[in-house]
Amino acid sequence: MKWHHPPYAALLATTALALSLAGPVAAQDTTEKPKSKPEKAKSDSDLETVTVTAAKPARKIDRDVYDPKTDPATATSSAAEALNKAPGVNVDPEGNVTLRGNSSVQILVDGKPSAMMQGNFRAITLQSLPADAIASIEVMTTPSAQFSADGGGGIINIVMKKNRSLRPILGVRLGAGNEGRYNASVNAGVAKGRFTFNGSLNLNRDTRQPEFYVNRERYSQAGTMRFSGLSDMPQSTDSYGFIGAVGFNATNTDALGLEVTLNQSDYRSRGDSRFEDHDSMGQLTTRYQSRDDRRNDSQQGSVRFSYSHDGDTEGESFKADLRQNRSTQSSENLSDYNFSTASQNRRTLRSGDNTQNTLAMSIDYNRQLWGGVFTSGLELSANAAKTNNAEHDISLTTGARTLDTRRSNVYEVDQDQIEGYVTYQKAIGVRWTVLSGLRLETTNLTLNQVTTRASVAQRYSHLHPSFAVQYLLSESSKLRYNYGHRITRPNAGDLNPFVIYWDDRNARSGNPDLKPSETHLNELRYEYSNRAKNLNFTATWFYKKNENVFVERSTYIDDNVYLSRRENGGDGMENGLDLMYNRRFGSKWDVNLQTTFKHEQRPPRSSSFTTITEADSLTGSVRIGYRTSTKGQVQVSLNAAGKQLTGQGYSEPTHRWSVSYSRRINGKLTATANLQDHSMSRSIIENEAGRTVTELNLGGLNVMFGLLINPFGLSGNRR
Repeated sequence: MKWHHPPYAALLATTALALSLAGPVAAQDTTEKPKSKPEKAKSDSDLETVTVTAAKPARKIDRDVYDPKTDPATATSSAAEALNKAPGVNVDPEGNVTLRGNSSVQILVDGKPSAMMQGNFRAITLQSLPADAIASIEVMTTPSAQFSADGGGGIINIVMKKNRSLRPILGVRLGAGNEGRYNASVNAGVAKGRFTFNGSLNLNRDTRQPEFYVNRERYSQAGTMRFSGLSDMPQSTDSYGFIGAVGFNATNTDALGLEVTLNQSDYRSRGDSRFEDHDSMGQLTTRYQSRDDRRNDSQQGSVRFSYSHDGDTEGESFKADLRQNRSTQSSENLSDYNFSTASQNRRTLRSGDNTQNTLAMSIDYNRQLWGGVFTSGLELSANAAKTNNAEHDISLTTGARTLDTRRSNVYEVDQDQIEGYVTYQKAIGVRWTVLSGLRLETTNLTLNQVTTRASVAQRYSHLHPSFAVQYLLSESSKLRYNYGHRITRPNAGDLNPFVIYWDDRNARSGNPDLKPSETHLNELRYEYSNRAKNLNFTATWFYKKNENVFVERSTYIDDNVYLSRRENGGDGMENGLDLMYNRRFGSKWDVNLQTTFKHEQRPPRSSSFTTITEADSLTGSVRIGYRTSTKGQVQVSLNAAGKQLTGQGYSEPTHRWSVSYSRRINGKLTATANLQDHSMSRSIIENEAGRTVTELNLGGLNVMFGLLINPFGLSGNRR
């Protein structure tokens, strides 16, 4: 893999040298310090927060925070299950993440982009990463300019646990469930002199028995033709992960850090499908079966170096971060097609390989200025990726392979970005606080279609302002307004003009003229907190204006292959109301209620569908916890998602429920049990090509039993 933009690499080195010569500077902290009692600048994880848990809520100006440690199911849960309990977040059984029903969400790890949360690795990581390794989950629906502007739906920041105790930490998590599911992890940490060591190992096996049904109507001049299919595809995913970190406190003001992550996932699926075609008169024209053997293997590795310095001036700090990520993915799908006429039988092999390398450096500076807090930062990144898709026809008699050049292609992508930001927060009087910021991002992308020798080049810059103002109504209530500007960039597959065949019935091609989609976010929030009653309540009105919204255009090629292509459809909007109620009743009951009512408008999905697509949806969750004793706790939760618009249609309402029980046997051992089930998902696509209804049933109740072993006792890890 070649880096085609060496000036950026030189710029990385030059910037680092200039900063080292300039002296100490720091990562941002937007917390206003009381003048009567100065104290050391706090990190992002120590900022004032709105903690969405019945145990101990707190306050924060720009985000909501969920604490997984208060959940009895955490010991045997995955990160996906923990995210489902964060405010406004929904993770479906396939690992797709939405925030207020919007899938354009950026997930950060410790405030920075991570290869573990990008592309296909996002779903893999969320399903395999143990929730017990997470310190908190920060949800930002209107992020400030200090964060990357990617993702029109907002940002979810996963803050990992770190060893801050002088005592050693050792935690062992073991879980087993029905249908062969199991998971295990080991988390350890120790401090020795100026060094701290942290590490975790985890493995996870997830098995499913999904059934997939499709019913497609194709519109034509002769009438409506129909295609239907039913697939039974048992599948399993084995995931392995390692995170290791070393910290060194060189002085009282300087610290160095090294973090390494390694992840692997092996997916296997083998099952049967049955398909039928009917003509416009309803007569059966084709009936056949297929046997599919699929595998998908993924590997990811990253190295992260960090440096932090606390300046001599009160609240002044500097942080530098250098990250190198590499990921690879390979897939194969061997299909045997059997028709009523043996001469039509055939065998195909579809394969794909993808390699991606990313080098990124960021610096953040923070200090007090003119009675407020000034922050600034710079991030440089260079990404290089190569994708190879191939399809072979395999002889049923000799086994010889023949490459189908119409369905095979290779393309390379280079994407470089330069990002810089400034923010300033200041308290005005006793009741007012104002935070403003500006971010500039420049993107340079080149896509080389190796097979056809075509190329695509895009270069664009955007300014992303942010603004927040907060007014204290009383000691227990406040009012806040937030504004932010964000962007959703096309990925490589959206730009690659070559036709990619997923199977014999579905294909996709990219659009080299696709432009980024922009989002303007507005929020007005009321917050109320009564510590005496253990009560928290928030009500948030939000409005989003979307420009150059991505929509799907569909047609048929090769007579019966359904081809999708993404385009910019125009403008859209979302507005609605978020409500959150959090209360502890006595010493036994904890109740958390969340709901979002949203009205959404999207531009037309096709040239013949000229009306704006609209939908109203109601999404929410209920969590009720009950302490059966000083050692036991049970929790019941229900998540429901209403009708959601997509770029090519809509998905119907779904729900998911779970019941968990946790009992502390002694200071070193805790036992848990968890039951979970979810409804069938159903989606509809409507456009000038026809109407497609798909249904997915992942099959049955999931049951997990777990043990959390803490050899050093509860006080050892201060949980």
